Amino acid sequence: MIEKNSDLHMHSTASDGGYSPSELVRKCKEQGLTIISLTDHDTVAGVSEAIETGQAFGIKVIPGIEFSTKAKGKSVHIIGYGIDISDKALLHMLEQQRIQRRNRLDVILSKLHQVGITMQADDVLQFVDGGSIGRPHVAKALIQKGYVTDVAEAFDRYLAEGQPCYVSKEKEMTPEEAFTWIHQTGGVAIVAHPVYYGLDELIEEWVREKQLDGIEVYHRDHTQADVIHYEQFTLRLEQTYDVQLLRTGGSDFHHEEYGRKREPLGVTRLSNEFAMQLMEKLK
Repeated sequence: MIEKNSDLHMHSTASDGGYSPSELVRKCKEQGLTIISLTDHDTVAGVSEAIETGQAFGIKVIPGIEFSTKAKGKSVHIIGYGIDISDKALLHMLEQQRIQRRNRLDVILSKLHQVGITMQADDVLQFVDGGSIGRPHVAKALIQKGYVTDVAEAFDRYLAEGQPCYVSKEKEMTPEEAFTWIHQTGGVAIVAHPVYYGLDELIEEWVREKQLDGIEVYHRDHTQADVIHYEQFTLRLEQTYDVQLLRTGGSDFHHEEYGRKREPLGVTRLSNEFAMQLMEKLK
């Protein structure tokens, strides 16, 4: 029987997760996970700590990052596995992004003030553990201040695109730029949770152009019908373009209260077979 002890999609406090990298790896150990990847949003700040803790616990930690990009007016996330987390050019680019996010926070706070919500930057920054600042951090501050009851309400009322306090990024990365960064730092590029986008034609284009290395077929928000669709879609792309694509997946765990459907770590798992194929590709 093939074991399902892998989870290749999770977040720590280095971006918008609820646990430090080392705490997260400890939780993975408790759940019997053996191969994982830390894929924080637009930062690799937590990866070294996760790898070090993984070595102590006998867990293989694959370096990862989840790039936030924009394509056809939609937010599209591209995961990079096996990237060189010490690459100076990559780290410089991520630092520039971090500065942009900090500036964006000031604009969000100004917009919140206009709708009667008074918060300071420090109210938000207390939830940021040295990594990238995101809207979920603002949501946590809104909860703490009693303006909303949960993250979903914060986004629905204030922070989501189209709501009064939404602020777009100064410069949006394109998926093609993400592919370039991932490949030039030795990694492989995967489109995350494709069911969110409805952009299968664009995914096919990326495969045809040999920019995309795989698809996150198995994700906590993919229904059984979605999984079947993306299994068949991936197979068709392989046959049509004579390529081998990776199939990845994971829980997208941030914390127990996160997500369209909330679930503890360890519920959504990936077959070790697919994790091993990723590791083989990275060799």
